Amino acid sequence: MDVYLEIPAVTRAYVSACLLVNAAVQLGYVTPYQLYFNYDLILKSGELWRLFTNFLYFGPMGLHFLFHFLFLYRYSRNLEEGSFR
Repeated sequence: MDVYLEIPAVTRAYVSACLLVNAAVQLGYVTPYQLYFNYDLILKSGELWRLFTNFLYFGPMGLHFLFHFLFLYRYSRNLEEGSFR
């Protein structure tokens, strides 16, 4: 828990949201089609979550997901600790 709490706040929130969304898709609670950005569905149906969930889903679990997630964590943390401190 200490390792998790020492991650900067914005990086921790974004990484946690990415893990939750990808886990929900892998467990079958939601489908990727419910997450993608669709302008018509946002305006007509009011599905506002589509504005940000498309940035949280990386695809099926695998090597691609692992590398994408690690690069996201590393660069986000470096930016938050260095440039935007």
